[in-house]
Amino acid sequence: MKFRLTRPVAASVVMAAVLAACGGAEERKAEHLARGLRYFEAQNFDKAKVEFKNVLQIDPKTASPYFYLGQIEEEQKNWRQAFAYYQKAVELDPNQRDAQLKLAKFYLMVKDAAKVAELLGPVAEERPQDLEVRLLKAALSNLQGDEASMLAQLEAIVAEAPARPDPYLVLALYRVQKGQPTEALAVLEAGLKTQPNQPALLAALARLQQQQGQAEAAEKTIAALIAAEPDKLQHRVMLTELYVKERLWDKAEQALRTAIRDFPEDPKPVVLLAQYFVGRGEGKRAVNELTAAIKSSATEKATALRFSLASIHERLGENDRAEGVYRGLIDDGESKPDRLKATTLLAELLAKQGRMDEAQDLVAEVLAENPQDHPALSLQGRLALARKDAQAAIAAFRALLKDQPEAADVLTRLAQAYLLDGKPALAQEQLEKAVAAHPDEFRLHKQLVEFLVGQKNLSLALDKINAFLKAQPKHLDGLNLKADLLLASEQTEALEGLLKQISADFPDKAVGPYRLGQLYQRQKQPAAALAQYEEALARAANDYEPLKAIVSLHLAEKQPDKALARIRKLLKDNPNHPTAYHVLALYHFAQKQEAEAVKALNRAIEISPKWPPPYHTLASYHEGKKELKEAAAVYRRVLAVVPGQVAARMGLARVLEQEKDWKGAIAEYEAVLKQQPNHALAANNLAALLSMDVDDRSRLERALKLAARFENAAEPAFLDTLGWIHYQLGDLTKARPLLEKAVERAPDAPIFQYHLGMVHLKEGDRAKAKERLEKAMVEKGDYPGLDEAKQALASLSE
Repeated sequence: MKFRLTRPVAASVVMAAVLAACGGAEERKAEHLARGLRYFEAQNFDKAKVEFKNVLQIDPKTASPYFYLGQIEEEQKNWRQAFAYYQKAVELDPNQRDAQLKLAKFYLMVKDAAKVAELLGPVAEERPQDLEVRLLKAALSNLQGDEASMLAQLEAIVAEAPARPDPYLVLALYRVQKGQPTEALAVLEAGLKTQPNQPALLAALARLQQQQGQAEAAEKTIAALIAAEPDKLQHRVMLTELYVKERLWDKAEQALRTAIRDFPEDPKPVVLLAQYFVGRGEGKRAVNELTAAIKSSATEKATALRFSLASIHERLGENDRAEGVYRGLIDDGESKPDRLKATTLLAELLAKQGRMDEAQDLVAEVLAENPQDHPALSLQGRLALARKDAQAAIAAFRALLKDQPEAADVLTRLAQAYLLDGKPALAQEQLEKAVAAHPDEFRLHKQLVEFLVGQKNLSLALDKINAFLKAQPKHLDGLNLKADLLLASEQTEALEGLLKQISADFPDKAVGPYRLGQLYQRQKQPAAALAQYEEALARAANDYEPLKAIVSLHLAEKQPDKALARIRKLLKDNPNHPTAYHVLALYHFAQKQEAEAVKALNRAIEISPKWPPPYHTLASYHEGKKELKEAAAVYRRVLAVVPGQVAARMGLARVLEQEKDWKGAIAEYEAVLKQQPNHALAANNLAALLSMDVDDRSRLERALKLAARFENAAEPAFLDTLGWIHYQLGDLTKARPLLEKAVERAPDAPIFQYHLGMVHLKEGDRAKAKERLEKAMVEKGDYPGLDEAKQALASLSE
């Protein structure tokens, strides 16, 4: 979209400003401002930013650079920063009308009618006929509940300025919000009659047609949009997304290939094609497309494609290949920004693999060249948090905040660092700042509330969630969080009232009555609880939890007949109810009727073959009875119909380990990590299996790479895995402290005692070795290395 100055600045005005400057600081300020405006008009925003910031370095109380910086940030969709710049411009110059207008639009988005009216008033007084002002006044009328006034103003604007798309777009949005999509379509079509091929109207019409399931009409509209603006790649992307949604795979691929042809210098269409293939599970094709394009592209485009190739390798779990691409970019990097970017991304990759020391070295390289490199500073802070270095983390995140004072992720991580440093008051201060800067983001309010709960300050936590709900009273997640706090603080009466409110305000949601049922069940009111569970089930007929709760309640009340009758009634009304069959299986298990339970689970699977829970219940049943081949077969059945089901792969790997099929288990863990490279349990278990082969140095080194991420883990099993690998590699200095921590946290785990005992034995401390190995003995059960532990203990006894 062509960027327009809100008020064009004539070259003569700029020149006059330069000539009027009396030399020194004022002259330099005027020169920087003039250059900034030229770059701004040419849409060279990076250079414009530099010039405007140069003005502010000379005189930070100049309003206009803040206004132009705000427009640049808005164009680049950095909304928070744009808002901050506009706010500063108005603060420095209360007569900065264009900035006031911009701020009014932001307040309109958060539905602050009073603030919109305050900002709009003086602008409207000076510019009563300005269309932007009139559109905002119409939107304000709508916000104030005066729909008639809003419609009258918009219709007047349409009559006076039929060539403007804005009023049509606002009218269409209004109709959509009122649940009148047909009328909204008519508004947009009317606008296109007066201004055929207007891009904004075509784009809005295409989106609305898609929402209404009018795929063919949307395809034609997008084709017209592409014809109107053939140089805009985003329209081709919209067409591809339509084809993907409609599962028109050949057309989607062809649309992307056409974009590659029409935008030969732009790497994005090739990247989109590669991402398309990955999304379809064709990773190899994605890699092949990028590789071929890299070979035939000029250096700048090839570099962008190489970054994409590395990212695709990461998504496919091909970390070694991704690392190779990043190292190639570093070695070949003629451009300093590209080289530093590749170095930081490589550090991120190594950190994910637990190679913290290597990652830290790379980050240090980047920051030595550019101390303000934001991605590198962010990673430096996160690495410091991982190794529990509070001071280093604080320094990194505070450095980031100098340029991004309202960045939510930075503020929340700084809070973590202060908490680690034993300064909860400072941690709370950062979370409060994040909430103040982003008042509409529930996740930040939730983080603050959870922090306060952790500090055992339930009263203040309730105050904070109440403040959020005052602004957004119908926010379901916020209401549920408040319910959790009332439950934790044992405010039963208030909790009951809140849950009744949720039930009434969200009549199509089961959560209100379901939680009321739980409350009444805790209060020993089974009849009231049952009524609420039934209401929850009525609202969500196929929901597993309400039905399970009903059956569990009957069983708790020693009424198995009622439980069975309720399930049978549901199955009579709906014979193909998969969740009912699953709950029926649980009922039969509770009654020790295993054959009937298995039959019910198989029926649930037959009805809904892609619903995993009954498979997992059946597999767990077989595992419990040590029927490992049957359990493995069930997990394989899941994977046959839901190939990406990680829980099934993990279950199968666990069963294969019990069968001592190490090769099969390794293959399953490898598959999980290819799909989810950060899956900690899969990485731990794979590393443990690889470390069993003590004669294969390369496998031990791979195991070390996998487990290195667990150096500061809280989970004792992860510490044990890493410590044992260090032992296998002969590094007792690193092995002992890790294994000591594991034993300290889980002293009853015999395998941990065995591992620590072997370290002591190798160190020559026979007394400590014997103490640990005696604790490693088990009469029943087994673990890898038990025989070796017995032999070692026997040798010590001799």
